[in-house]
Amino acid sequence: MALREHLEYAEKMRTQRRTRVVTVLFIAAFTAYLGTLWYLQVIRGEMYRTLASENVLRTVKVPAYRGNIRDRHDRILVSNRLAFNVYMDREAIRDREALIHFLAALLEMEPDVLRHRLETTRPRPLERRIVLVEDVTLKQAVSIEARQLEWPELSIEVEARRSYPHGRLSAHALGYVGEISEAEMRSSAFAGDLVGGDIVGKTGIERSYETELQGSKGARRVRVNSRGRVVEDVGLDRPPRHGTDLRLTIDLDLQRALEEAMAGQAGAGIFLDPWTGEVLAMASSPAFEPNLFARRFPAEAWNKLLSDPLKPLQNRASLSSYSPGSTFKIVVAAAALADKVVTPATTIFCPGYAVIYGHRFHCWKAGGHGSVNLEDAIVHSCNVYFYQVGKMLGIEAIARFARRLGLGEPTGIDLLREAAGLIPTPRWKEETRGQPWYAGETISVAIGQGPLNVTPLQMARMAATLANGGRKVTPHLVYRGDTIEAAEASRRHGEDGFTTRTMTALRRAMVGVVERGTGKAARVAGIKVAGKTGTAQYSSRSAGVDADELPYAIRDHAWFVGFAPAESPRIAFAVFIEHGGHGGTTAAPVARRVLERFFSPLGEESASSAGRGSRDMQVAAPMVGEGGPDASL
Repeated sequence: MALREHLEYAEKMRTQRRTRVVTVLFIAAFTAYLGTLWYLQVIRGEMYRTLASENVLRTVKVPAYRGNIRDRHDRILVSNRLAFNVYMDREAIRDREALIHFLAALLEMEPDVLRHRLETTRPRPLERRIVLVEDVTLKQAVSIEARQLEWPELSIEVEARRSYPHGRLSAHALGYVGEISEAEMRSSAFAGDLVGGDIVGKTGIERSYETELQGSKGARRVRVNSRGRVVEDVGLDRPPRHGTDLRLTIDLDLQRALEEAMAGQAGAGIFLDPWTGEVLAMASSPAFEPNLFARRFPAEAWNKLLSDPLKPLQNRASLSSYSPGSTFKIVVAAAALADKVVTPATTIFCPGYAVIYGHRFHCWKAGGHGSVNLEDAIVHSCNVYFYQVGKMLGIEAIARFARRLGLGEPTGIDLLREAAGLIPTPRWKEETRGQPWYAGETISVAIGQGPLNVTPLQMARMAATLANGGRKVTPHLVYRGDTIEAAEASRRHGEDGFTTRTMTALRRAMVGVVERGTGKAARVAGIKVAGKTGTAQYSSRSAGVDADELPYAIRDHAWFVGFAPAESPRIAFAVFIEHGGHGGTTAAPVARRVLERFFSPLGEESASSAGRGSRDMQVAAPMVGEGGPDASL
């Protein structure tokens, strides 16, 4: 009995010791917990409260609207509109397939398209969400917002999107926008706060005036929940600075008339104020739809545009150069008059060919034109006359005069890129081909053939130079913006003007081209139009084969350049039709339609606006040279 009591007592003591140990350990642990809690809440509490606040407060960028672009009469050419975009938080997706089928049915899209976007679309910087579908309808956006409890991973954001209300009209001059590339983000040409996904100008005015149009972003503080969804707008830290509005020199009505006249034909047309260089209309055909670029542009659609044989993205007005054909005879005629190689009365006999340096060079008229003077040679585009004049001038004189008329060099138009063209010289041939210049090549250049290339814009500038008496103007598209002043008429080179004799002879001959020569299709009732047609040979063809019988891709190019009215010019132009054949047949009618619009009662406002420059400039830039009738250019 005593032994049992002893054992029970011993067990009781062990239990009490264990209880005391556990109690001590519990008290120690609880004390440590209280100490840690006190440390976190009292000693470090402020820091953790700040961190907690930062977990739900976020600074987001507030995008700036791009500036609007208007025509010379303040009519909208490019603006912004609101678009509803569907965002998705991929990390919050619960039932992927159910979600895809819900959106496919609502948005009328193929499920595979949504799956592909879900897998390949990358979020924008500092965003965990992706833009899954852009530009949904208001009804679709409301349907998604109404089912937030069912699909919390979806959200709708209202964002600005570039809008081109006139579609393809003036597409190449205006350009288009798109998401900034990695290379562009590293370029100093773009604003410093741009990130991936931001929209920037890619071509045209949208690109060359990117800095003015872009503006700068603002900043806003918002409160977000654990899913990254904004639950409270705390306030604006810094308002955005919206882009500058630009006013262009383009006349919307004249632009429409030009593009309608060129419909169905590849080519370019440019109409300028000959005194200021203001571009009244500039078109490249075929054009593209800039609104397509304002949203997500599928790769297959982009590749289709790039592979189109008619190259709708190419601005033929300023980026493509071509042989000028017989329009270049005006350059040769002006050079010959200025250098006193011929006079307006000098005659040359055309039997249908000329034998020069032992080679026979043919005129386009097999039977010949007979005895022709300068005016007749221009009116009837006699090759033989200009073969002989070219021989007398020489290639250096021709090249020098062509450059003084603005050919073979960029015009300086306010677009990002521009082709220079080519006016050949012996030095050029030696440096590029390692060959000497042959005298026979000068004969080809004299009629606008051979290694000679110009852009339609250069030809319009040449026409303006002829119209204003011999002074080169700088073509420009921007007329006025909020912070951009109207382009000054003084942006011109200061060469002396044409002599009275030179200008009178050229004007009379160019009027003759339209009144009784190859440019009759450009006649406008009540207006004397001065012009010159050109047919630039694109490929050789067998004798007796009519140009119209050739496949389109190897037909000759067609030109018509000029100005009007002939005596007091208010508009100068160049029209180029790719593979158009005869300039008088395809290019001249385009010019006529635009001129009819310009000089019509409906166009009086545009005409007077463009004409103000000529009246202001006539004192500073008279047609008559100030050195007397014998002064040279």
